[in-house]
Amino acid sequence: MSPLLSVALLLATEPGGGAAASRGTAIIVAGQPVDLGRTVVLWSDEQGFNGYDKRCIDQSGGCCDADWARYGTRAGLAHRSLADLQGVVSQLVLHFDGCVNSRSCFKSMHNRVRPGGGCGLSAHFMIDSDGTIYQTLDLAERAYHAEQENSISVGVEICNRGRYQPSEMSRLPAEYRTRPRRQVVINGVSYDAYDFRPEQYESLASLSRALLRVFPKLQPVIPERDGQPLLQTLAHPLDFCGIVGHLHVDLQKQKWDPGALDWGRLVRALRGFAFPLQLRAFSEVPRTRDELLAARKAAFFASEERVTGFFPLASARLWHSGVHLRGLRGSPVLAPARGRVVAARRGEKGGSSTSFVLLRHEVELDGRPFVFFSLLFHLSLPALSDENPIPWMKSLMQPEKAAQRTALESGAITLLDERVETGDRVGLLGSVSRGPEQGHELHFEIFTAAKPPAALAKSFHYLNAATDGPIVRRAALLALADKNNDSQIDADELRSLFHGSELDRRQPLRRLVILHRHEWGSRTTLAEFTGLRELSGIPAEDRRRIWATAIEPYVFLTDALAAHAGLPASQIVYSYHPITFLVVLAAQAAQVEIPWPRDSISDGGIEARRLAHVPLDDWTKPPAFAVEELQLPPLVGVDLAPKPKDQIPLIELPPTDER
Repeated sequence: MSPLLSVALLLATEPGGGAAASRGTAIIVAGQPVDLGRTVVLWSDEQGFNGYDKRCIDQSGGCCDADWARYGTRAGLAHRSLADLQGVVSQLVLHFDGCVNSRSCFKSMHNRVRPGGGCGLSAHFMIDSDGTIYQTLDLAERAYHAEQENSISVGVEICNRGRYQPSEMSRLPAEYRTRPRRQVVINGVSYDAYDFRPEQYESLASLSRALLRVFPKLQPVIPERDGQPLLQTLAHPLDFCGIVGHLHVDLQKQKWDPGALDWGRLVRALRGFAFPLQLRAFSEVPRTRDELLAARKAAFFASEERVTGFFPLASARLWHSGVHLRGLRGSPVLAPARGRVVAARRGEKGGSSTSFVLLRHEVELDGRPFVFFSLLFHLSLPALSDENPIPWMKSLMQPEKAAQRTALESGAITLLDERVETGDRVGLLGSVSRGPEQGHELHFEIFTAAKPPAALAKSFHYLNAATDGPIVRRAALLALADKNNDSQIDADELRSLFHGSELDRRQPLRRLVILHRHEWGSRTTLAEFTGLRELSGIPAEDRRRIWATAIEPYVFLTDALAAHAGLPASQIVYSYHPITFLVVLAAQAAQVEIPWPRDSISDGGIEARRLAHVPLDDWTKPPAFAVEELQLPPLVGVDLAPKPKDQIPLIELPPTDER
């Protein structure tokens, strides 16, 4: 039995039962570790806060003269197992703690007299002002934090003083002098309240994503009315399955926490869209008009002028259904939207990563469900182990998933069904060395099986190339890049198109949706490729070398995968410019209009000329240019190590979480 499994079994049967030393980024759910990718301090760690302690902290008298459990048993939880717990938990309840750090919060909760008698309140988590996540109890416990909701909820205390009171400013940390404030009206009462810090929003989003993965009854929804957060107590709070504040579930309407929390920011992080790599200052796809325009500009720059792979053309007139995004090797690659990992492979050939993850997403457009797929290629996928930082990969360590684990380790295309949340890590950035495409670059594409709905069609130009096969035959498309009019596209012409100053030439490509057979599908066989009439002017051996370099290592779309994921057996899909796709979906979700150039591209005729030559060197010789070393700005939401407990000042102030 592995040490980790034995720890899990111990925790699953014994409340507070000696958790192993934290690995630093994992929470404990019914004895099982769940990785967040953010700093976590467990109750059993030296610097942790232990909700299982039965004595008050530095205090005597009253309830503090006896031992009291600060937690209880969840109603309806038959066994302390993950499966049973998943059938019980349906809410995440957010609080502000009214304190200035989590050490002070823990003492305040631990020593407080319970309304019904006894000593001590509790919450499963505390998020300190620097973003450190403290877990005080296993989630199998019923924490005392939200009255009648305790049995069905997970409680989080986020460090924040709450109400702005100038008279106490001298007792608060210096950062409160410049901390943003917002006016909020909760249950009809107006408050001047402190906002939360960016590090806290990052940690709250990471924690929420993990809980959404673990608990199927918990949904990424908040109480809303007419698309706006509802800041009133719910009539029937026990019936709500999602994320709430204490204000929503307090039937006496005395609680107003979490105060000035930006609910929209949290919802965007969970239900919105993310760029798979950080692009300048943008990780999340924003939702305001001005920020969307800025993000669009940064993303197009990153996918054109910094890279060596472009949408929708590759050298020798091959299709290239995605864009490339450059980053630092090993950077986290994120899920662009909520969905499921339906297939993956881990592999490498000739110095180029053939590892990929395919995700299936479903959103609502025009009141109807709309399914799309995102493909993330040239990944680095760490070895499968209990220490793997990728949630879907760690899930494969479960005993019942041995067959999938074996398939992935063997380099086979592995069919999966693993939930992911927006912004979840699905891999790390690897390298590509595919002919003229070179560097630490992510291949990112989006495609659908169904025709674009009206809500999307107005933002894209449709190009029907269903009969083209693996070679681009649309004359109008080729004319944009073919500078010398020889009907051929080489790597230099592509770099000239995308790295040059003639924006009007590449602008139409940004709004394309192309119906075509995917070039990395198993229908693109060696026999078909070597028999293409466009290639009949070059030796058969050269044709085979191009196929072996540009296509064969990257084939992912097989008959089995298509049937599993719900893709057409013909392998004919609608490929979108993925940056435009994300920006359009984000704009529609936010109900904002963003301008697009009026450029368009017609179907045009078929370019029928046979190729007299193909630039074979583009695919079979190292590139002559030097691969650019990318300089990145500071990463968003950098996670810091937690402070030693004795360096956190204990500052006791009166509570501010009630009216």
